[in-house]
Amino acid sequence: VEGCEVVAGGGGGGIQVVEQGGIRVAVEGCCHGALDEIYQAVEEVQANNGFKIDLLLICGDFQAIRNEQDLNCMAVPQKYRTMNNYYKYYSGEKEAPVLTIFVGGNHEAANHLWELFHGGWVAPNIYFLGYAGVVNVGGLRIAGLSGIHKDKDYRQGHWEHPPYDDSSMRSAYHVREYDVWRLMQLTGKVDVVLSHDWPQGVHRHGDH
Repeated sequence: VEGCEVVAGGGGGGIQVVEQGGIRVAVEGCCHGALDEIYQAVEEVQANNGFKIDLLLICGDFQAIRNEQDLNCMAVPQKYRTMNNYYKYYSGEKEAPVLTIFVGGNHEAANHLWELFHGGWVAPNIYFLGYAGVVNVGGLRIAGLSGIHKDKDYRQGHWEHPPYDDSSMRSAYHVREYDVWRLMQLTGKVDVVLSHDWPQGVHRHGDH
């Protein structure tokens, strides 16, 4: 986040909190459907620092698994094929305590996220940015690109659809040139860009 200030970290969930334009933003890496644990970490950071977090960003592997059908459309080793607790937020049993925005990674229910190609709400207070999208939250402009890069699929279209086989279940989350092109049409300043892939050359920056 350009021009941001890091105001807190930790909380047991790997969460970092930055402040930009008066908005406190918590950032989490992979989610893996563990929303209960992540929101608990958010609450711990708030309690330990005496402030309220306004927005939570999640950088992929969200795993929005609603049911067994979704679970069978997620490309992961069998030992990691679990429901976790997102479905409780989808059903309304629980509600996200903070506005949550995420991009897709390479461990997702391909069928579910395809239904929201252009983005949309996956549960009350939880928003998917789509395969490529941009939103404005309190003056903070946030863009995102879902998936991971794979050379052989980059210039193809989005041809995958249910029922998936082992190959298409994986290629479904490969970034397409078309989605990058859509983001390149944006004009004006973008404050935050979310991706699941690490930015090229990121290892040359930060604390060494």
